[in-house]
Amino acid sequence: MNAFLPRFMFVIALAATVHGQGAKTDLAAMDQANQLYSAKNWSAAAPAFEAITRAEPDNALAWLRLGVSRHKLGQYTSAVEAYKHVESNPQIGPSALYREAASLAKLNRNQEAIASLDKAVDAGFVQASTFQQDADLASLHEESGFKAVIEKADTIAHPCVHHPEYRQFDFWIGEWDVVTTQGHNPAGTSSIQPIIDQCVLLENWTGGGGGTGKSFNHYDTSRKIWMQDWVDSQSNSIHFEGKLEDGVMSYYADSRKPDGTPIRRHLQFFKLDADHVRQFSQQSSDGGKSWTTEYDFTYNRKK
Repeated sequence: MNAFLPRFMFVIALAATVHGQGAKTDLAAMDQANQLYSAKNWSAAAPAFEAITRAEPDNALAWLRLGVSRHKLGQYTSAVEAYKHVESNPQIGPSALYREAASLAKLNRNQEAIASLDKAVDAGFVQASTFQQDADLASLHEESGFKAVIEKADTIAHPCVHHPEYRQFDFWIGEWDVVTTQGHNPAGTSSIQPIIDQCVLLENWTGGGGGTGKSFNHYDTSRKIWMQDWVDSQSNSIHFEGKLEDGVMSYYADSRKPDGTPIRRHLQFFKLDADHVRQFSQQSSDGGKSWTTEYDFTYNRKK
């Protein structure tokens, strides 16, 4: 089960599980209980689901909805008891733990509520905004443990926003006029923007002669390196790999000239200051023993 799906997807998955139990499940009783639940007739839904859990103790959806019905009736202690039956269920467990925390908070058992939320996050329920907007959890907002859970959930849900490695190349983000470093002749324009929840830097390049190109730049957590994949309107493509070295983004690539001669490329990005970046490309046809300049550009941030 994808940890980032909305809560209703847990219910859909569990419904499928319940109906897959065959003869063990009284479908008529479950359908009637679900209708009461959908109608928010909590006083009737609670005993209906309670009867089902007595007959079918493995019916996870019935336990969850029994807990919700009891919570809506203000029966918070018995709601917690219902949730505990399914908090380790791989499908419904994350949602049950979150709802359990809400009932515990209503009982002023704040530390237990926070512990339950933390377990929910570890199990894959990482919608920090849901925790913050839930009125039943309002009493937890000033607790340091609650704030830590929110940060943990947000970090898991949006790793590229929070982990510093992903932010190493942010100095290149912006709208740029690009000139040659020697002579300051116009070379083109470039727009560098974070995309995919800030996991990728997308380069949109337009050269002075009209050619265009794009590159995807991202940090590979498994190999702990940066990668750039470049494609241009002349059907040229190249894959670079590298890392941040002494504040300089340093990429290397192996490719070939049009005649098939192998070449090694070294592409570097220097942060000169907040509004200027130098992009310096060199190439070698002798395996890196000697290098010649391919191009040398300076990016000037548009005002």
